[in-house]
Amino acid sequence: MVVCSATLHNFNVKKLAQKLMSFPTWVDLKGEDSVPDTVHHCVALVDPSEDRSWFDLHINKKGVITDKVHQADQISPPGKNSSEESISEGIKKLKGEYVVKIIKKHKMEKAIIFCRTKLDCDNLERLFVKNFGGGPYSKNSDFSCVCLHSDRKPNERKSNLERFKKDEVRFLICTDVAARGIDVKGVPYVINVTMPDDKANYLHRIGRVGRADCMGLAISLVAKQREKVWYHSNCRTRGNGCFNTNDIKHGGCTIWYNEMALLGEVEDHLKDTIEHIDPKTMSVPVNEFDGKVVYGRKNIEGSNNILTGHYRELLPTLNELKRLEKCAQGSFIELLKSGKNIFA
Repeated sequence: MVVCSATLHNFNVKKLAQKLMSFPTWVDLKGEDSVPDTVHHCVALVDPSEDRSWFDLHINKKGVITDKVHQADQISPPGKNSSEESISEGIKKLKGEYVVKIIKKHKMEKAIIFCRTKLDCDNLERLFVKNFGGGPYSKNSDFSCVCLHSDRKPNERKSNLERFKKDEVRFLICTDVAARGIDVKGVPYVINVTMPDDKANYLHRIGRVGRADCMGLAISLVAKQREKVWYHSNCRTRGNGCFNTNDIKHGGCTIWYNEMALLGEVEDHLKDTIEHIDPKTMSVPVNEFDGKVVYGRKNIEGSNNILTGHYRELLPTLNELKRLEKCAQGSFIELLKSGKNIFA
């Protein structure tokens, strides 16, 4: 039996191997999880206590429409006595502004934007449409976009993905589940509006860039304080028409989301510290990438000499893997044709 997996070090894969096989031989061409050399990933911290611009947006009802988790709360100005609910609402407001700032700063012409929930996707799309003339049919807008999540009808999801692939829109706003398994070539940028609660999903997200020898940039927005978010585990309707903002511990549908802890888990997993960028400027730190990289294109200067050598070193192994995969598939087809019970 030959079993192939893109997530070889996943616990469930190892558990399955123990169940189906006796003393299996592991062939690992990838090694432990790591960030490809072609992916530059960094973090912008979101701190409503320091950046107080969110309160004006809240008072004047401008910026991104939030998820209404705090619609019944008294939101107070930022300061020493600010409530945790006020800080949480500030995080939501600032994240919408920071996404726009990142796009403008890096003049992004194509990016995948990951949100935590379907509602977050819809709200960000509304911001692009209302404030910047974006949306699915605004090809000439710098904020043209489509959404991809399970609340959209199948035909719409298919159409939206095709529009993004054909460069008819610049941004694909999606959830982790909706984006699973899709293949889009030539994506130079990823924006994580919220850190995923699974470190494997972080690697999956940022791995959407940096493909085919091209350089990619992934920027994650990480709140310094906890954010109150929807979590409909107690909800029969899975969130449809639900406004129960009590904590799940008290029968409600919200939790307090700790992105700093999630960031720490990712860094521990990667055994590396992720670079931070200044949220005031969103400039990429000056390092080996600076001045040498055009994201979405192959790098031909500086660090690319190292990368080229790395690719050449791996190429024979990759070709051998292709050959073995073809042989394995051919053998399987021949077994099926023979009529033998291969599972006996």
